[in-house]
Amino acid sequence: MPNDGKFDHQPPVYILHRFANGGLVTKKQIQEHFGQCKLVPCCTICNMGLGAYHGLSDTERRAEIVNWFLEDERFPEDKLVLALGCRLIEERLQGKRDNEIYEFPGVGRIIYTNALMGLIDGDFRGPEDFPDWLKLAQSELADWLRAAPKRKARYFLDMANLESYELLPHARSDPRGQFE
Repeated sequence: MPNDGKFDHQPPVYILHRFANGGLVTKKQIQEHFGQCKLVPCCTICNMGLGAYHGLSDTERRAEIVNWFLEDERFPEDKLVLALGCRLIEERLQGKRDNEIYEFPGVGRIIYTNALMGLIDGDFRGPEDFPDWLKLAQSELADWLRAAPKRKARYFLDMANLESYELLPHARSDPRGQFE
């Protein structure tokens, strides 16, 4: 998705603070442990999906994000949600529906999983390689998300089946487990 001028730190600032453990560390120590530090263009939803996660590569970070949106086998109706998301996108592309389809979080999940899995699997080198349907759906979803304040954060929570994003650091490995 378009990053709207936002950037994410790689490795995350939170991870650097934990690494420093209240002490002073040198740039050399950080680079020896984490490699080159960089700012990475990141849309709000991907930034929320990553949180304080530190992956060793872009592929690992993309996999962390996409795992929020893949079918969750613990919820049998989740398969239906994703199938309906696909159908709504198809109907939009056929001109049978307007952009109200983006209100349904299953549509966003389909868009994000197709884009991220395509990048992970090497089907796409970047967004310029996305199929036309995905480019159009991404563009329309981005416009819809920008149209209302705080819509991006709420949409992420809805797509990820979360009530709140107030995750504690120890909950990062099992964020959905916080509700059990």
